[in-house]
Amino acid sequence: MVNDILKRFDSIRTYSKDGKLAPHKPLLLLYALSKLKNERIRRIVFNDAEDIVSPLIKTYGPFRAKASVAYPFARLANDKSNIWWVEEHEKNVSGDLSVTEARDRRLKAGFSDDVLAALEADPKLIDNLAFDVLERNFPPSLHQDILDAVGLYLGNDEVESVIRRKRDPRFRINVLNAYYEQCCVCKYDIRMNGASVALEAAHIKMHSAGGPDEVINGLSLCVMHHKLFDLGAITINNDLKVRVSERVGGDWGRKLNDEFHEREIALPRNDGMLPAASYIQWHNMQVFKGLLQ
Repeated sequence: MVNDILKRFDSIRTYSKDGKLAPHKPLLLLYALSKLKNERIRRIVFNDAEDIVSPLIKTYGPFRAKASVAYPFARLANDKSNIWWVEEHEKNVSGDLSVTEARDRRLKAGFSDDVLAALEADPKLIDNLAFDVLERNFPPSLHQDILDAVGLYLGNDEVESVIRRKRDPRFRINVLNAYYEQCCVCKYDIRMNGASVALEAAHIKMHSAGGPDEVINGLSLCVMHHKLFDLGAITINNDLKVRVSERVGGDWGRKLNDEFHEREIALPRNDGMLPAASYIQWHNMQVFKGLLQ
């Protein structure tokens, strides 16, 4: 039963054709898992999901994506995975859920009966599914932030392992070595006992979107700039210069813009290690939340 549920979740269509991000369904699923685990709520209410999930779609989705929970709230029930149920409802002219009706009726949705039975029989399955959803749809640097946002707190030792896409353990070593073990944005390079500290290898095209574990799809970034890169607050353009989103605010946002906007990154050891244009283009279009001009 557990393997069957995991496979059904894996089969959910997230419309990531050609690497296009669509986090709507994964975020709603994580929210529903949270409500079930924390409050034993079997059916979520549209209005509540809209308040929590719609802002997350805006944060973790592409720049111009429709930040509405209405799409996954109803469409998940049509997915071949058969994991979702939604109350009978009217559809708008596009065949989608009518937001006005959903709000007025406080429309309910949730996991299908057999999935609920499996989750209630084996609570650890909730954690396994959450790990799986995160792994398949978001970069690791954002996992905890997303869990905190939906209020889902996972177990540790008692959580069983889930099948994850194999990652090449040499990716971090190769990328950091290519960039002389420093952040290519700010040149941070602290070491302790000879080992780099708080320095990470970032995928330009996310691993969850099919980005390979190759140096030409990597950047050596400090923890802060890695998270900003994955959130779309910064990117690099084809000239290998940093672009800072105009949506970044605050004093530190001003410093980020003043110090790094339009500054060329620290380049890798040789031209064969330079970021590939196709991966840069993907990040510009799918992750960066700003103007490229």
